[in-house]
Amino acid sequence: MKIIVDSKEAINKLVSSMVSKLVSEKPDACLAFTAGRSLEGVFAELASDDTADLSGCEAFNVCEYIGADESLSCANQLNEELYSKKGITKLHNPPEESPESYDDEIAAHGGLDLVVLGIGLNGHIGFNEPATLFDTHTHVQQLTDSTKRMKAEHFGGIENVPDMGVTMGLKTICSAKNVILVAFGEEKADIIHKLVYGKTTTYVPAAMLQMHMNMTLCLDGEAASKLD
Repeated sequence: MKIIVDSKEAINKLVSSMVSKLVSEKPDACLAFTAGRSLEGVFAELASDDTADLSGCEAFNVCEYIGADESLSCANQLNEELYSKKGITKLHNPPEESPESYDDEIAAHGGLDLVVLGIGLNGHIGFNEPATLFDTHTHVQQLTDSTKRMKAEHFGGIENVPDMGVTMGLKTICSAKNVILVAFGEEKADIIHKLVYGKTTTYVPAAMLQMHMNMTLCLDGEAASKLD
């Protein structure tokens, strides 16, 4: 695992450049992104980079809410903040029905070249909540109260947050050739410490990434404050 610590602004620029470099080398790359606040700055940097041509890429959404209004969906956020601005039209969303077919769809396109993730306070990546088995493929997942609280503002109250989502599984994510995880803020310091130093336990889903050969952890100083 490679760990990079810098200012939030510098990390956003760095991750954007990492995506751009990969795509310059492979214009039809298969990319996967999570929606949410952690990657908003990365998307803004990519959107403003005229040298980053992502129009030939396949874009696979990591996760999606079940039953959410379209305007509040992960797909809509990703489209508004990134896909529509970079001319990405080859879009893929994990299906609620037969979710395991998503892994077949990914394989049919040659596998994921890069997954870019945030992390929840309880260690979830995508919607892989604590106690998710490490060998999971794309599946339907019940969202924990912790996750719903994090999404409450987006939905105008925790009572409006969907109970269920569909997500790439941990094995799906870890099968990608490259993984980047971005975390900002002091509130993420505890879970980042567990990710880096903790045991690979199902109660910290992101800890599975310790075993990935091409994993880059990108942090600001506050998120990295409990690392040695």
